[in-house]
Amino acid sequence: MESPIRKLHPVSIWNHFSDLNAVPRPSKKEERVIEFMVNFGKKLMLDTTVDEVGNVIIKKPATIGFENKKL
Repeated sequence: MESPIRKLHPVSIWNHFSDLNAVPRPSKKEERVIEFMVNFGKKLMLDTTVDEVGNVIIKKPATIGFENKKL
């Protein structure tokens, strides 16, 4: 049965969220979700790294023309 989350809008965002939610990640056993996120970032050709404690850092450059925009 398909998750009702996959029907929310915007569909592409909620599909990614649902895929992430499907990855088992019990405490102290986060290897699979780390691999999932690294693959996600690399598939999009984004700068993707994992730090010494297992945080996945995905960096996306600013859109052209917005490089110096303040939040």
